[in-house]
Amino acid sequence: MTRTRNLTKLAIGLLLLALIINFAYRLDAERTPHELVGELMYFPSGYAVRALSMGFQTPLADIVWLRFIQYYGEHRLSDTRYDLMHHILDILTTLDPRFTYAYTLGGLMLIHDAARPDQAQKLLQKGMRQNPEEWRLPFMYAFMNYIFTKDYRTAKTYFGISAQKPNAPDMPKRWLAFVTYLKLGDLKTALSLWVDFYNGTDNPEEKQIAETYIKNIKMKMDIQFLNAAVGKFIATFGRKPSILSELVTFGIAESIPVEPHGGSYYLKGTETHSTLDSMGVQ
Repeated sequence: MTRTRNLTKLAIGLLLLALIINFAYRLDAERTPHELVGELMYFPSGYAVRALSMGFQTPLADIVWLRFIQYYGEHRLSDTRYDLMHHILDILTTLDPRFTYAYTLGGLMLIHDAARPDQAQKLLQKGMRQNPEEWRLPFMYAFMNYIFTKDYRTAKTYFGISAQKPNAPDMPKRWLAFVTYLKLGDLKTALSLWVDFYNGTDNPEEKQIAETYIKNIKMKMDIQFLNAAVGKFIATFGRKPSILSELVTFGIAESIPVEPHGGSYYLKGTETHSTLDSMGVQ
C-alpha cells in the first residue's frame, strides 16, 4: 500500500511538472503581450501548485522564475504594463519561500517598474515572515521606503531590524544612522549609532567616514544648544548677547562647546554659526 501511494505521488508530481513545462513552452510560442497575459491569468495560485507538487517545488519554482523573467522582458519591451507581476512572484515565493532574490529583486521591480509600492511591500512582508533571520529583506523594505515612498520613519525602523539580524553586515547600521541624521532630525540617536559603528570597525576608511558624521552631528547639536541658550538669555535679560561668552558670564550656560572640526562658534544676529561654515562643513 505504501509503495502504491509513493508511486501515485510520483506520478502526480511528474504530471504536474509536465503541465508546467507545457505551459512554459506555450509561453515561448505565444509571444504577444495580450496572449502572454491571457496565459498567466490561468496559472494557478502558489498554494494550489505547492499542494499538488508532491515534493517538486524547487524545479517548479525554477520554471516559474524563468517565466517571470520572460514576462518582465516581454512587457518592458512592449506596453510596460506589469499587471500580473505580483501574481507570478507570489506563486514563485509560495513554491520556494526561501528564494530571497525573488523577494528583493521582485520587490524592487514592483515599485520601480510596476509603480506598485503596495504590492512590493506585501511581497517583502511575506518574505520577512518566511525568513525571519534574513537581514536582506528588512533592509530592502527599509530601502524602498527611504528611496521611493519617502517614509523615513518606517525606513528607520526596518534598517534597525535589519541591523540586528544574525550575520548582518555594517551597511544596515550605516543606513540607519544616515536616515536618522539626515531625514528624521534625531541627532542624539544618530550620534550614538555612529559612535557605536566607529567603535565596532577596524577599517580605517570606515572609521574616517564615521568620524566625519560624528563631528557633523556634534556640531549641529552644539548649535542647537547654543541657539536655545541665546533664546533663554534674550527672555531673561531683554536683549541678545553680544558674544557667546556672555552665556557663561551670566550663568545661562556652563561653557561654550568646542567646535569639533577645529573652528569656533560665533553669533550672527541671534543665530550661532561655525567659523568653518564657509568651508562647507555642515
